Amino acid sequence: MTTDKTETKGFIKDMGAIFTPVFYIFAIVAIASAVIVQGFKAETILSAIFLVFLAAAAAADIGEGIVPDMLCLLIAACGVLRIIFKGDLSSGTLFLHIAGSLCISVPMLICALFVKGGFGGGDIKLMAAAGLYLALDKTLIASLIAFLLAGIYSITILMRHGSKNTKIRLAPFLATGIGFAALFGDDLLLATRLFSQVR
Repeated sequence: MTTDKTETKGFIKDMGAIFTPVFYIFAIVAIASAVIVQGFKAETILSAIFLVFLAAAAAADIGEGIVPDMLCLLIAACGVLRIIFKGDLSSGTLFLHIAGSLCISVPMLICALFVKGGFGGGDIKLMAAAGLYLALDKTLIASLIAFLLAGIYSITILMRHGSKNTKIRLAPFLATGIGFAALFGDDLLLATRLFSQVR
């Protein structure tokens, strides 16, 4: 009975952390971005849902410093649905999506185990869940953008306040990188291939 009450309180706290004014602003931007970039197509619905879950993760981290496990599970479910909707269940495709789930989250986990305060568990789970959706190449793009933005923000905070103890909420940066990779990853990869051929 006590466990049930604790779980209920935890669920209510998670909901309160998600549904804030910040979330609604992020969600509107996420849906608009999906429609503008991808147009009115069936795949846009899944993309919009995925981006809204990312917005919720960012809002929860900004508000309460948490990334609810429920959100990570929903994001991972989007990844599974994307694999199914693509209609390519070959071992190569599955490997790329599984590799996307592990390529960044595992190093983050190792860092968290050996460096105190390196990464939070929610950030690691978020990256693993989103990597399943993005697959390997886009996950690498997402992480590059996320850590670059987080690094710039950290340097700015350090220069302004001079404190090394300021804790950085990473989920908003991860969500930004993941969202960018989800929407523009294919175009960026194509541009990279064309540039390499020209050279």
